Amino acid sequence: MGRNRWSPERQRTLKEADWIVGWLRKNGPATTREIVVAMEEQQLEVRAHVLSKALRRSPFIVQCGQREVGGASLSVWDFDRKEEPEDPVNQTE
Repeated sequence: MGRNRWSPERQRTLKEADWIVGWLRKNGPATTREIVVAMEEQQLEVRAHVLSKALRRSPFIVQCGQREVGGASLSVWDFDRKEEPEDPVNQTE
């Protein structure tokens, strides 16, 4: 029998990255700090590689600008709305 490629740690990382993408879809755009606060409220461990996977490597998330907060420049992230399929029920011809 082959080795399980989806270790519990890898499954956890994917689940948390998916949570970030889903949160941005509902609540975006948001700064990195706002995402971290939302993760802490959900009692998710904030891990840099998970944030990187969700924000930089996801094809669904785009960096849509910078915002100055407390003298620091923070990236603003959002779900890429142009990637969403159109709702065929609400289409008009």
